[in-house]
Amino acid sequence: MSMNQQVNEVAVDRREETVVTQQPGYAATEQVTRDVAAERRLVFYQITRVLWAILGLIEILLGLRFFLKLIAANAESGFGALIYGVSGVFTAPFAGLVSTPTSGGNVLEVTTLIAMAVYALFFWIVVRVIGIVADRPSARTTMRSVHEQMPDGINRSSHSTRIG
Repeated sequence: MSMNQQVNEVAVDRREETVVTQQPGYAATEQVTRDVAAERRLVFYQITRVLWAILGLIEILLGLRFFLKLIAANAESGFGALIYGVSGVFTAPFAGLVSTPTSGGNVLEVTTLIAMAVYALFFWIVVRVIGIVADRPSARTTMRSVHEQMPDGINRSSHSTRIG
């Protein structure tokens, strides 16, 4: 059995590969066309999913912080200390931006709401920029074809599969 493999770089976003298998009695040719641009878009899609998950985690932490401050939760309890400590990193750039109204022990921490809005806007902009960079439209499709040819030159079977 011999394998001949040939790769054609037709365009930047398309790669064609031809594999020829020859055995006594028949020859099979398989041609695979890959859409490299679609693969690149898939990678960027996964990156944006991770970014949205990170934003969701930050928003949940900041939301918990806002709620705990609003109901005057004990900052020295384990859970309160954890939430205030972790979310404090994200609210630090906004500290002192606006005054914080208090009523008794309850605190309306407006800076946390501002931080939530700013982080959401920042992540939205980053995802949009990634989308613009990653979006390289391609009209090509991926097709895999296998043709078997017998020694008499007649194609006995042919199979074609559209992948994308």
